[in-house]
Amino acid sequence: MKKNILKTAIIGYGHIGKIHFENISQNENLNVVALIDTKKPVFEKKNIPFFSTLSECHAIFPDINLYIIASPNGYHYKQAKKILELSKNVLVEKPITFHNFQTEKLIALAKNNNVRLFTSLQLRFSYLINHIKNLIDHNYLGRIFLINIECFWNRNNSYYEKDPWRGTRNLDGGILFTQFYHFIDILHYLFGKIKLVSNLTTNYTHQNVTEFPDSGILQFKSGETLGSMCYTISTYDKNFESSITVIAEKGTIKIGGQYMDHILYYNVEGKSYDTILLNKESLHTLLYKEIIQSLKNSTPSRIDAENTIDTIDFIDKASNYLA
Repeated sequence: MKKNILKTAIIGYGHIGKIHFENISQNENLNVVALIDTKKPVFEKKNIPFFSTLSECHAIFPDINLYIIASPNGYHYKQAKKILELSKNVLVEKPITFHNFQTEKLIALAKNNNVRLFTSLQLRFSYLINHIKNLIDHNYLGRIFLINIECFWNRNNSYYEKDPWRGTRNLDGGILFTQFYHFIDILHYLFGKIKLVSNLTTNYTHQNVTEFPDSGILQFKSGETLGSMCYTISTYDKNFESSITVIAEKGTIKIGGQYMDHILYYNVEGKSYDTILLNKESLHTLLYKEIIQSLKNSTPSRIDAENTIDTIDFIDKASNYLA
């Protein structure tokens, strides 16, 4: 085994945990040495030790460099806290927490123990997103007038019935945390801190399976910029649309696709979308490359936990908004 390979362990071997496993397996600088879950799956990774608790894993593998938390949302805070107390680096799936006072405690703990706390914000590695960020940061778009997000997804009852934690307020947290977190994160990545104005919500088709609304229309502002987001998981039969539209003084852009990798409309003064590079590697691949470099060189990262504080604060306020 190469000397500089980072030893990793994944906590939570469900759908998201498997995605992390596959991406780590494709990186020659990372090695999964353990998997941790409360229930042992029909285990296809027989050559990798399986543990039911973090303590058991740490006793056998005290030299793990990076833990990846991919468990249900409501467990993230306590699990990250335990790992940071062991002075280990950790990547936490979104959201790190539901409330910023918890996030800030984790950030302080990581600093005190001289380890890193990352969060899985893979859309920040989209070439298309970063092209738009470059236009905004260098004022190619001029004044930003309006921002509109549309997220029309389908999550039927069987989705929630498959795992009992889904749909619960304490472990799931609601659709802005679980389904649409990345879109709100990209808002903050592109435009800085945004202020919630209103959030009107209802539950159309999930009254018996969720403890929170399944649809909403929220409004926000950033300086003179006005914005809205219309979102639902009650779209008939299957996902319909995920898109962000930016209307500015010198251009109009609309992008879409699950990973924000499709240009739906592009009309910008002096610019052509023909020159925009699109991702050839998966966004998780790019995420792990950045983690490796950030740990190796002790450099800041766009997925440091500090960069998710505004998003968590925004969603926390939206989830508790009273009209």
